[in-house]
Amino acid sequence: MGMYSVDISPLAHEVFERYMELCLKDSGDECALRLLESFDEKVGILEDQPLIGCARLRYIPDKYRMINFWPHLWLVFQIYEKDKSVKLEYIIDDRQDYGRFIK
Repeated sequence: MGMYSVDISPLAHEVFERYMELCLKDSGDECALRLLESFDEKVGILEDQPLIGCARLRYIPDKYRMINFWPHLWLVFQIYEKDKSVKLEYIIDDRQDYGRFIK
């Protein structure tokens, strides 16, 4: 267990599930398992080192940090130092028009 708790929003969870289903349908069990492992690995990193996420993407407000976990897929989150928590709010695909979804 890391120093920070990671809270995954319902929206982020729903988007992740959609990508898991697509991966499974298009590329099979192995691909879906790799996607899940990559996601879990990045969540584990956020539990210990949330400041590692820093890459900037267009249209993302400065209050968010991001970390890439799969080709074109990014975890978008905020760090709450007072609570020692990370709120994973969005998962975005950098090939899509994601700016309208991020507030």
